[in-house]
Amino acid sequence: MSKKVIKPIVLVVVFIAALFIFCITTNKGNKDMTTKLQDATLPVMWFNNGENKINELHGYTKEMNPAQMRDSIVPVDDGRKLSLSVSTYGMAVDGISYKIRSIDGKRLVADDEVSKFSNKNNTIQANVTIPNVLSENEEYLIVFTITSGKENIYYYSRIMQTDGAQITKMLEFVRKFHDETFLKDDKSYFSTYMETTTGDRNTLNYVDLTSTVSQITWGNLNATQYSEPEIAFEEINDYYDVVTIDYVMSNVDEEGQTEYYNVREYFRLRSTESRMYVLNYERTANQIFNSENSFLSDKGNIMLGIGNKNLEYKTNEAGNVVCFVQEGDLYSYDTANEEIIKVFSFRDAEGVDARENWNHHDIKIIRVDEAGSIDFVIYGYMNRGDHEGEVGTAVYHYDGLAHTVEEEAFIPSTSSYEVLKAEMGKMLYLNENSELYLMMNDSLYKVDLGNMSIKKIVENLATGCYAASDSNQYFAWVEEKNQYASSAIKLMDLKSGKTYEVKKDGDCYLRPLGFIGEDFIYGTANAADIIADAAGNTTFPMNSVTIMSSSDRSELKTYTPSNGYVEKISVDGYTITIDLIAPNNGVYSEAGQDTIMNREADSKQKVSLEQSQSDTKLTTRVIALTDAQKPEKIKQLTAQPTISSKDTTVTLEQDENVERFYVYAKGEVTAATDNISDAIKQANDNMGVVVDNNQQYVWMRARKNAVNAFANISANETDRDAGSVVKAVSAMLGYNDVTVSVSELINSGNGVVDVLKNNLSDKEILDLQGVTSEDILFYVSRGNPVFAMTGNSSAVLVTGYSSTGTLYYYNPDNGATEAKSFEDADKMFYNGGLHFITYMAK
Repeated sequence: MSKKVIKPIVLVVVFIAALFIFCITTNKGNKDMTTKLQDATLPVMWFNNGENKINELHGYTKEMNPAQMRDSIVPVDDGRKLSLSVSTYGMAVDGISYKIRSIDGKRLVADDEVSKFSNKNNTIQANVTIPNVLSENEEYLIVFTITSGKENIYYYSRIMQTDGAQITKMLEFVRKFHDETFLKDDKSYFSTYMETTTGDRNTLNYVDLTSTVSQITWGNLNATQYSEPEIAFEEINDYYDVVTIDYVMSNVDEEGQTEYYNVREYFRLRSTESRMYVLNYERTANQIFNSENSFLSDKGNIMLGIGNKNLEYKTNEAGNVVCFVQEGDLYSYDTANEEIIKVFSFRDAEGVDARENWNHHDIKIIRVDEAGSIDFVIYGYMNRGDHEGEVGTAVYHYDGLAHTVEEEAFIPSTSSYEVLKAEMGKMLYLNENSELYLMMNDSLYKVDLGNMSIKKIVENLATGCYAASDSNQYFAWVEEKNQYASSAIKLMDLKSGKTYEVKKDGDCYLRPLGFIGEDFIYGTANAADIIADAAGNTTFPMNSVTIMSSSDRSELKTYTPSNGYVEKISVDGYTITIDLIAPNNGVYSEAGQDTIMNREADSKQKVSLEQSQSDTKLTTRVIALTDAQKPEKIKQLTAQPTISSKDTTVTLEQDENVERFYVYAKGEVTAATDNISDAIKQANDNMGVVVDNNQQYVWMRARKNAVNAFANISANETDRDAGSVVKAVSAMLGYNDVTVSVSELINSGNGVVDVLKNNLSDKEILDLQGVTSEDILFYVSRGNPVFAMTGNSSAVLVTGYSSTGTLYYYNPDNGATEAKSFEDADKMFYNGGLHFITYMAK
């Protein structure tokens, strides 16, 4: 062999050897710093009613705030026997005990050990006899504790002793109704319950009794029940019961690929001796995204299948990386590199596990950069991993080049996912300086993830005093004490940490109203137009609404109503709906609506959520990408968690004394607010209930059919010469055996609410604004009169109602009980600005 040939070969061999030695040397001592998300380990508990499995519970590894754990309600009959089952998944169970407390968690009612239980094939069976300490039809909190070695696992639920026969009847009905939805050949069963078809006929994501029977029975979809139905009682009372069914449904599509869907059925039922009345039935179905199935259309758009229109998604500036969350999973699609990455999921690749699929968490995408890296936050119940069985807020960074996920912070919580969700949905932002901003307990906090320090930016943020932009980068507020008298609004850019003031010239006050995208919206009212009625309710009539660029604070548009004033606004996408009011006999009354459109911002979007139609799935969701093309082959990747020795826990003190009202509807929390009126309106719209911090009911649709007008209603003798507002308050106090001179208290500067709070210390005073006469009947049904304004300086006390639509009220002007139809009463209350004050026992 010639030297010319040998020499290059030798050089190649030397280069390879040198490269090999270099790799060994540089990697010596370096370990793979990635790991696998640990499998779920905690047992699952449920209860048995005959052959039916009901009220499945998942375990918590830390003790939770019992008043924040309003889970399903376990019914027990007069025999007080409770059949309990636990799927251990192989965990050794050394003992089971329980405690029963008052619904607010403050009073211990009973506690005991479950002395006997069997454990066969990793399933525990036990029969528990509850002590005879429960008042019938009263809710209690029950906490089961499973002991495994040194570890305690807690399971929270409500419990009520009630009519066992009725419960069995309910269970048989909902199970029959559920089973019939899979029978396409026999649709006659539903004819008794269906209403006139007025609903959307082109969706399987949401169906109710106004849909078609074909939709109820899944239309052309090859729907098959994949998991056993999980039946849960959510509400039990004398007027109706709420039952939900959760299950996983499967479907084989046209290409032979199996799809999975999370399905929830919601029933609101009333049972009589003759029949079962279905007051409401709703079903939602949401597809679990599987990137191993075909998910790109011929145009290269992402097909997400059946799901609701509220999708969390975000793209980078170039628009070539789009991230989205579907059914608790975070994915990233990189069009440039032709790859789909499962960034985070509690679900294992093997299938749909009951613990991994318990969808009690949410993911918020904070930012996507040009390398495809993502900052995101997971809040809620942690199904598996280092924080399994905990509730909290976890901050993560996904490295788009290394395809790794690193936990940057974990903020534990003692509230349920539902409560945390209602709080966290208001404000959550992470800037490039690793500063996390979040709202908790009506305060805005900044958490520095570099040194794990916490700073409170602003506190006492009442409803109507603040607003956040769509991305949460911008936050605006006025102080609570200046809600109706602030000459400036503070606007903070959380990306830079800088705060600016928004002001107007003249004798006027400003109020933050919201954002349209990232542009700030605020209202301006002349000081002279702002009025307070005799009960202390303030109306803030705005003569203009301004849209301002948050980035450079330039005014983009100013709206001035042609007639009347602006009361409030709502924003949906790029449309602003404006509610107008006008003066009416010394108060302000509704005066119609107006709208502002902003399509210019809409046209700037690089990706958009659109709809597609098919014969089998009907309406489906599609993420439309600009200039997208379908690649021949897509790389499938799964991000790996990194191993970290750093303690990422950040403790944020939770103030349990902050007044809060929670709206529970259809088995979940739909709102958390300090405004009882807003809570009532949302609960009414969603057939829900309102509870306070102590889980006490403060409003529900259920009420007695009729209530006779309260007797012995009269004003105190010292107030007999006062106006109707004073005499109405005096009569309310007298009804509660409190005798004081309300005239003196009002004249000394106290408002009506203050007078009631100071003299009815055992009551929770509720100041209601904008509700209707129908809404206040709940309080009258509970035996509590309702103070109602009928003008700027006049009032009555609502004291009863009939089953035929008559409202009874005490007229302070003549001391008599009078009656009006609901329609006429609404007109009277409308003249008073729909302002009511009542109370509930604490």
